[in-house]
Amino acid sequence: MRIRLSKMFNTDTLRDRQSAMLVVERVSKLDRSASIVIDFSDIVFVSRSFCHELLSCLQSRGNIRFENVNKEIQEMMLASLEKPNNHLDYPMKKLVVC
Repeated sequence: MRIRLSKMFNTDTLRDRQSAMLVVERVSKLDRSASIVIDFSDIVFVSRSFCHELLSCLQSRGNIRFENVNKEIQEMMLASLEKPNNHLDYPMKKLVVC
């Protein structure tokens, strides 16, 4: 199953946690054994909050790949997973980017 974010949201920018939760809801409706591709084609910017919500909510699903992720989005994904100095149990996830 491929979820193309630019078509889902009709934009090239993803800024908020609510948008990430729409993706998570869509993924949660799919069979847990299904391979899922979250396609960032034509997305030029994502916020740290979008990335944090998306990655932390999908951390229990091992069959998700991210494709067509530009360098800036990849850096934002990694930054969203960095442990803040004031939070001991921040969720971490192995990031696989294609």
